[in-house]
Amino acid sequence: MKPKPEIGVGQPAYFKLNAFASWVDKAFGEGFGVYLVGSSALSKQWRDVDVRLILPDEDYDTLFPTGRSPVQAHPRYALLCAAISALGKELTGLPIDFQIDRQADVNAQTKGQIRVALGLWAISSDGTGRREK
Repeated sequence: MKPKPEIGVGQPAYFKLNAFASWVDKAFGEGFGVYLVGSSALSKQWRDVDVRLILPDEDYDTLFPTGRSPVQAHPRYALLCAAISALGKELTGLPIDFQIDRQADVNAQTKGQIRVALGLWAISSDGTGRREK
């Protein structure tokens, strides 16, 4: 049986996390997907808050054109993840571990794991809280 999400970060941190995720989503083109994953998506006991941006393969490959794991091979990946993690921590007060994933790779590696979509409602230009289309 698949575990059910139990958002462990609490309120108002969850609202701040959604606002942060909305900002990340807008910066990368909107609608790709920012997700809460890992232990903080399942429990109130966690070490850090895992936030992932999942990019379509072609966008990921354009941003990180190495053909190898960017963690080991691409300084842009390391800088972006570290900087966005630090920004997330500053904005939310949570120990954010932010990473950017390639859609096909992460779907193959994390089949069946919980992903909680973030940032879908936090910021809108018309003040309604609804996403623009």
